Formats: sequence, structure tokens, C-alpha cells
Amino acid sequence: MNKIDAYSVYQNSYYENSVNKKGKNEKSQKAKTEETKKKDKVELSDRAKALLQELQKTYGNMDFIVADYETDEEAAAYLSRGTKEYSVLIEPELLEEMAADESVKEKYLGIIDGARQDLQSAKEQLGEEGKDITRLGISIDKDGTVSYFAELETLSEKRQEHLEKVKENKKAEKTEQERTKKARVRAESLEELLEKIKNIDWDAIKEEEKATTGNKFDYSI
Repeated sequence: MNKIDAYSVYQNSYYENSVNKKGKNEKSQKAKTEETKKKDKVELSDRAKALLQELQKTYGNMDFIVADYETDEEAAAYLSRGTKEYSVLIEPELLEEMAADESVKEKYLGIIDGARQDLQSAKEQLGEEGKDITRLGISIDKDGTVSYFAELETLSEKRQEHLEKVKENKKAEKTEQERTKKARVRAESLEELLEKIKNIDWDAIKEEEKATTGNKFDYSI
């Protein structure tokens, strides 16, 4: 995936039982998607593009995503699109500053290095508690503020019990609908991130169905 091109944020969708309400929500969602596509188109200078390629090569286990965002929810949605061990979200304005000024570049490379160590430390500290983590990352805004991000997903208790029975009976599983729960947390420090992950109330998060061969659903806290 070319990180220089536009990135589309997938939003949470909630549909009512009423056919009319469902239609209105679908139209509203379509409008939001179109608005997001327009906002997400990022134009970078050649100098910034070269720096982005340098970052991707230097930090092989990190996905660099360049995009403008206004809310924590938007940032989390961008970061969740990462495909590598860690995700890094940088605003275009900051990337341009890094590309134009070597001292700014070195400053933020130090921040990225430190954040990568923090994220690795988070995985080690969480141990078994971190088994549900599917993505970890950071966002760095144009003011240099760093935020930490984690996305987690777990199977419902009923689904886990079913899998255990299947395992015991040594039966092959067929493609079916399975019920899972998903959560996202953001924090301003590593300590806060760890605390939020440990204190997720899975009982308060609704289950969602997804096909085992389909795309993951999105449910945020």
C-alpha cells in the first residue's frame, strides 16, 4: 500500500431495525465517507516523499501513515489501518518540516525511536494481558504532541467455549459467523496506555458478528 496516497477512514455504523431509519443512516454514512475521502487526499513535496520512503526503509517494522486528522477517533481509525508491528501517524505539515530542516528531523527521529522502545516495553509488561492486542502505534501532530494507541480484539465467551469443544472433539471447523468484541484505547503516556488496556471492561462492549473469511468489524471505546 502506498502511504503517500489517500487513506480512507472506516467509521462505526449503527443501524436501526426500521427500514426507513436504516436508509437514512446509510445515506449519512455515504456522505461521511465521501467527505473523508476529500479530506484524506494528501499532497506532499518531493522532499517529503523522499523522507517518507527513508522512514519506511529505516523502520522496517513500522507503518508510516501521513494524514490530517482532527479528533482522537480519526487518528485511531488511521492507525488501525497499519499492517506492520507498529503504526506511526504523522501530519503532512510536520513531515514537510522534518524534510526541510535537519534539526527538526533529528528531533522527531529521536521521538520515534523512543516511542518504538515504549511500545515494545508495553508488550513485554502486559505479557498474557496483551494477547488480545492486534495493533499498537503512535500519532505525532504538527505541534509535536505524541499519543499512544492500541487496538484489541477478543472472542466472546460463548465463542471461546465453542472453540474449546471443537478442539476437544478434533473436528474441523467450517466457515461461520463468529462473535467478537473490539476496543481501541488512546493515551498521552505509556503508563496511561498500560492502565487503560488492563482496565478495559469487555462486559460493557457489545458483541458483533463477523464472517471468518470477511473483514474485521470496528467497535471502539
